Amino acid sequence: MYLRRCYRAKDGKRHAYWALVKSVRTVRGPRQQVVAYLGEMDEAGRVGIRQAAQGNRPDPQGQFLEPAPIRWVEVDPQRVRVENGRAFGGAWLGLQILRRLGLTEFLERRIEPGREDVPWPMMAWVLVLSRLCEPSSELHIAEDFYEHSAIADLLGVPAAKVNDDRLYRTLDAILPHKPSLEKHLKGRLGDLFDLEYDLLLYDVTSTCFEGAANANPLARRGYSRDHRGDCKQVCIGLVVTPEGIPIGYEVFAGNRTDVTTLEEIVTTMESLSEGCYLLRSNVKDWTGEELWRAYMQLAEGAEGAFRIQKSDLGLRPIWHQKPQRVKAHILVCFLTYVIWKTLGQMCREAGLGDEPRKVLEEIGRIPVVDVVMPTSAGIEIRKRCVQRPTAHQAILLERLGLHLPEWLEMIEM
Repeated sequence: MYLRRCYRAKDGKRHAYWALVKSVRTVRGPRQQVVAYLGEMDEAGRVGIRQAAQGNRPDPQGQFLEPAPIRWVEVDPQRVRVENGRAFGGAWLGLQILRRLGLTEFLERRIEPGREDVPWPMMAWVLVLSRLCEPSSELHIAEDFYEHSAIADLLGVPAAKVNDDRLYRTLDAILPHKPSLEKHLKGRLGDLFDLEYDLLLYDVTSTCFEGAANANPLARRGYSRDHRGDCKQVCIGLVVTPEGIPIGYEVFAGNRTDVTTLEEIVTTMESLSEGCYLLRSNVKDWTGEELWRAYMQLAEGAEGAFRIQKSDLGLRPIWHQKPQRVKAHILVCFLTYVIWKTLGQMCREAGLGDEPRKVLEEIGRIPVVDVVMPTSAGIEIRKRCVQRPTAHQAILLERLGLHLPEWLEMIEM
C-alpha cells in the first residue's frame, strides 16, 4: 500500500488531499483501490500512516521520504462517528453463491474483454445481485439502488460507472451465452447436490408487458395466468428437477398453447441431458399413487418456481420493448432464481429447512458502514466495517459454512 495525493477544487481554490491506496488484480489488469481517505496531512502524519500500513516498504512511485521510525497516531474517541451505512448481507450472500456455482469465472472465460470500460461479467452480476436484493428496473438500479447498496464494494464497480445505458448493453452482451450457462449450471448443480436427471418436470406460465410491444413478434394476447387479458404477453416454459432446481427454459409467443411447446422444450432439454421426462400424464405405467406424487412435485417445483419469480424476483410485468432485451431480462430472472434455489438446497443440507426467503432476509439485514476516526494529527482515518452479526445471524452463517468478512476495501465511488 502507498499514499496518493488527490486534488479537489473547493471555493475556487485547489486543495490537496491524501488517500491510502493499494494495487489489486482485476480482469482488466492491475487497478488501484482506495483503502482509506485521509484528508489533509502534514509530513509527520503521512510518515505515520505509511509506516503503519507498510513498515519499511518503499513507495513504488518514489513519493516518500526515507523510512522513519514508526509513529503512533492518537484517535479522539469523542469524535469517532459512523457514516455511509449501506445494505450488505443480501448481496454478499448472493455473490458467495455465484462463486460456489462457478458462474463468475465461467462468464469471464466466455465473454472476451473488449473496449468496454467495465467488464460485461461484472455488470451482469450487478443486474443479478440487484434483482436478488431489490427487484426493479435498470433505471432504478442506476439512479437509486446501486449507490445505497454495497455491491460496489463487493464487485469493485464504482457507482459512477453504473448507468442505465450500460445495464441495457449488458443484457445484449449476456443473452448469446444462455445455452452455455444452462449447460454449465446443469453440471455444476448436479455435482453440488448429487442431483438425478432421470425425471424432469415441465410447466408453462405467461408474463405480461407494459406498453404496446409492437416491435416484439413474441408479444401476443393469449391465455393469461396473470389475469391480465388486456396486455400482450410471452409464455415461458420452465424445466426443473423434482426438487425444484431449474435446469432450463424457453420463451414462446404469448398466444402459444401449452401442448404446442412440448416438442420444442424436449429437444432443448435433450441437448443438456438424457433421461425420461414427465410431461403432464404421458407416463402410463405408473400407479395412481406415483402419478399423484409426481403431480405434487410439479406443483411444488415448476409452479412454485413461477410464483417465486413473479413475486419475490419481479419477473412481471416486462417493461422492455426490444425482443432480445425481453429475453435477456428473463435470463437475469432465471439466473437469480438459480441463486434462490441453490440457497434453498444449502439450507436443506444445513438442517435449516428448504425455504431461503427468511434466511436471505435475515442475512440481508447486515449492513456495512464507514467508521471515521479523527486523530490528534488533524487527519481522519476511515475504515469500511461490516456490522458484527447477531447471535441468530451467526448461527445461520455457521450452519451454511459461510464466513462474514469484518471489513472491506474502500474504492473510489
